[in-house]
Formats: sequence, C-alpha cells, structure tokens
Amino acid sequence: MKYKIEPIGSEFSNKAISSLEDRFSARSSEGYEFHSVFQIQQPGCLGFGKPTITYLAVYVKQ
Repeated sequence: MKYKIEPIGSEFSNKAISSLEDRFSARSSEGYEFHSVFQIQQPGCLGFGKPTITYLAVYVKQ
C-alpha cells in the first residue's frame, strides 16, 4: 500500500471547494483513493509568530 499526503489548506469558499474537487479527481486518476483529512498546526516562520491551522488529505493506493 502506498500513501500520499498533501496540504489542502483551510479556505473553503465556493472556488476553493471546486479546486478541491479537481484535486481529489486528479489523485483518483493517478490510482489513489481518498482516505481521510486531518487538522494540523504549523509553526510560524522560524518558530516565531502565530501558528497556522491547515488540513492534510490522505490518499492510498493499493
């Protein structure tokens, strides 16, 4: 089994949702199946500043 993990951001406007659909479709055409999404916190620049919240999509290929 092979995994692919990529950030999908945290903006979910109508345009961003459409873009996310395209991204999921592209991964599917590469043979990956969507598995899950989870939230992470990324530190600020050089460990300083306000951390940001983003989401990671996990795909699997059998």
